[in-house]
Amino acid sequence: MDAITFDGSCTPNPGGCMGFGWVVTLQNNSYSILGNDRLEKDTSNNALFAEYLALKKGMLEYVKADGQGPVTVMGDSQTVIYQMRGIYPVVDEGMGAIYRDITNIIREYGLDIYFRWVPRMQNQQADKLSKTKQKVRLIYPADREKLIDVHHAPVSANLRQKINAMNSVPFPANAMFKRLRCDHGDILSDKSLFELQKMAGERAVKMVSDAFAGKKAKNRYYQAQALMWMLRGLGMDLSIRKVSFDMQCKKEGNGSSNKRARKAKTQPSQAKKKMTSSGGRSKYYLNRRTYAY
Repeated sequence: MDAITFDGSCTPNPGGCMGFGWVVTLQNNSYSILGNDRLEKDTSNNALFAEYLALKKGMLEYVKADGQGPVTVMGDSQTVIYQMRGIYPVVDEGMGAIYRDITNIIREYGLDIYFRWVPRMQNQQADKLSKTKQKVRLIYPADREKLIDVHHAPVSANLRQKINAMNSVPFPANAMFKRLRCDHGDILSDKSLFELQKMAGERAVKMVSDAFAGKKAKNRYYQAQALMWMLRGLGMDLSIRKVSFDMQCKKEGNGSSNKRARKAKTQPSQAKKKMTSSGGRSKYYLNRRTYAY
């Protein structure tokens, strides 16, 4: 079945900025359509209102993408899901208007639809989109901007295949970014940032400078990495996302390493455990008994 997940947020609640996030997945495509939107502060804003608007926007995106059902709609708002299923009544007039808009979409397109409540842990992608200030822009493969055709790029056949696969979908999965590596280097790996900037051109330079702003060594390193991926044939938007993904993985990895180090530091060693065992007897007594003949 096709699937739509949605989530809404309001910070502070009520009366704050509302955020909406939705993910549309069509089974006949190899990608999902991600979207988000925001509304500025208003006294009438609240989290439930945001949830309903997120659902409506996700439904509109689904029919725009020629979704015809059957489709499962999932959200972590029990109130919205149960109201759409007819279990709870819709008493608020504002919510009722959006409720009618959604039911009209279902009737107009004759959708076979099922609403299912899911816990928040299973709705993380839509939740994250609803809280992202920067608007996610859907880029279809035909519209993706590239510096160089991957078939003419100086990369291995294996890497060319991976890059081509990523360029062919609007939203590559995290697993695709993880598998995309240039383990043994190539002719671009030895180029300086200045050389890469000359090869890539002003527009690409501006994109990476805005994405990884700063003159520190680490910022210049990230800019160089993004330009390398662009010059290998990866889409310009995906090149920036690839470097951002690597940054996040490195950050999470360092966090795990530090956590393990702290845990090891706080746990007493086996030798110390032995010395402090046996009813609190002294180190001297333990050693004397161990090494006595």
